[in-house]
Amino acid sequence: MVLLRLLVFLFAPVVSDLCSLPCFINVSESQGPGTILQFLSFNCSSYMPTPTLELLNVQPPTTFFNPPSLARWQGTYVGKLTLSSSARLDALMVNHYKLQLKFTCGNHVMEGSLSVDVQRDLSHIQCAGQFASPAGEMIQVPETVTPGARLYTLLLPGLELHGAQVSPEHGTVGDRMGVGGWR
Repeated sequence: MVLLRLLVFLFAPVVSDLCSLPCFINVSESQGPGTILQFLSFNCSSYMPTPTLELLNVQPPTTFFNPPSLARWQGTYVGKLTLSSSARLDALMVNHYKLQLKFTCGNHVMEGSLSVDVQRDLSHIQCAGQFASPAGEMIQVPETVTPGARLYTLLLPGLELHGAQVSPEHGTVGDRMGVGGWR
């Protein structure tokens, strides 16, 4: 602990904020490409070589995060971390990422981690397509389907498996729980 405090003291004049590492941020799974996740500000009196901010590692591995940008603004360096064009956050698949960042100012180097927690957004349900099979093709239902036959299975995030059936008395499609049907 004493060593950590000594390192913070030594780097304090050079780096004013690497998120007071480690740092934690929350992001909704509904956020898409280009979303700004975090601004980081740094004091650096060295102009040669130019200060850098690098994304060293992401765990679990993904391409959802852009390399951070770094720009000088009013005597301070401001880093910006954004979601990449491939970002498709899904809290049920991965709800936590750990990013390893490195800021270099002259001969001074500071590394730290940024923890990104992906939060569920129940208003943002992602669908694979209407009546799509696991392979992605459309499902064809023959006219001779018998009442009560399973037509498809609904896979809803966070809920158990439900199947749809043809209701023999109404000729409608309803859920297996007997709650009702669609006409």
